[in-house]
Amino acid sequence: MLFGLTWSDVGDWFAEHGVVIAVIVLVTAILARMIARIVPRVVRPAIAQQMDGRPAIEVDRRADTLASVIVRTTQGVLVTIAVITILPELGVDITPLLASVGIVSIALGLGAQALVRDWLNGLFILSENHYARGDVVTIAGITGTVEDMSIRRTVLRDVDGVLYSVPHGNVTVTANASRDFSRVRIAVPVSVTSDLAKVRDVIDRVGRELAADPQWKDKIVSAPAFLRVDNIDANGVAMQVNGTVRPGSQLEVAGELRTRLLEAFRREEIRTPWG
Repeated sequence: MLFGLTWSDVGDWFAEHGVVIAVIVLVTAILARMIARIVPRVVRPAIAQQMDGRPAIEVDRRADTLASVIVRTTQGVLVTIAVITILPELGVDITPLLASVGIVSIALGLGAQALVRDWLNGLFILSENHYARGDVVTIAGITGTVEDMSIRRTVLRDVDGVLYSVPHGNVTVTANASRDFSRVRIAVPVSVTSDLAKVRDVIDRVGRELAADPQWKDKIVSAPAFLRVDNIDANGVAMQVNGTVRPGSQLEVAGELRTRLLEAFRREEIRTPWG
């Protein structure tokens, strides 16, 4: 006897309700699994056709983001339906629960405007393809790599490894550094007594050498080159250097370019404001 019930009572209950519950759980698990497998296979070709001509990495990021959101949302709906279906089998009267839906809707309308705004903004961000997982973006004043995304919020990790969760209701302007191309823009200070023509030649040569280096050429679209004299002040002459690189490569290319320029200036005896 268990909790005042005989094994016969337990067997009768299972025969009447347990099988139904088991079937509901099994069907829900199978459908959730099917959705997780089918949705990415359907979404990817559709996105590839929609973004025809775009880089493969952008197509992959867009497809992964949409598939993830669709799968998780659909699975959440399936689990909710399963729970509502199972509760009556456990003897729980769901009539008051269903009757409270209207009250909950009113509460959402009065007190959850922020949540609704998050969802609406999230739908627009997803449908208009503002960014996807793996992109480097600036949203709500935070810059980082998109690690995860749902209808309600975006998760970013910055260069220090700090993880941020940004509700979509706070996203008003999006800056995406991972689309099409990025710019390398650095200001190189030299002494006011320097031969500027020589400085320009050295900058252009270093930029061409960097673009031809097998380790870096796949990241560079157009070689960094002298653009203009950007400023003249007590710190010397600032030479503006610009180049075009693959999305997301601007920081590492800029760092390598600065290193090579400093080494070239030393070899060519081009003085900086500090010596």
